[in-house]
Amino acid sequence: MVIELALAKDKQKIAKLDNHIPSHCLGECIHNGQVYVLKDDSIKNGGFNHRIKDPVVGVLRYSLFWQTIPFLDLLFIDENYRNNGYGTQMINRWESTMKIMGYKYVMTSTQADEDAWCFYEKLGYKKVGSFLPPEQETNEWIYSKKL
Repeated sequence: MVIELALAKDKQKIAKLDNHIPSHCLGECIHNGQVYVLKDDSIKNGGFNHRIKDPVVGVLRYSLFWQTIPFLDLLFIDENYRNNGYGTQMINRWESTMKIMGYKYVMTSTQADEDAWCFYEKLGYKKVGSFLPPEQETNEWIYSKKL
């Protein structure tokens, strides 16, 4: 498994996993270095390893809150690869990079009715607030972590 910055050639596969933003915005995020991908570079088939061309199986996309704090917008791992620690590895890679870039904090959010809050709290994120977005039925919980 490999975690790396997304390239323009990854956009189509990423778009299948991340349908939360328009295609042109996704392209801008990739161009700006704000998207990481998790790639599985081989599969087992009949006991042999076979290479898959650019097999994106996970996506981490972020933006800058107030143009000053990295905000994790999306972390998505394909169902077949969940519960193997890949999400934690992607977060760790992202946080390390943000720290190297000089950021002191990172943020994210999750809906109150989703289980993701357990994941973020396990990684040291603290709930710092919430709000009810338009057309959403439950609160969005905001999390922050000091790097």
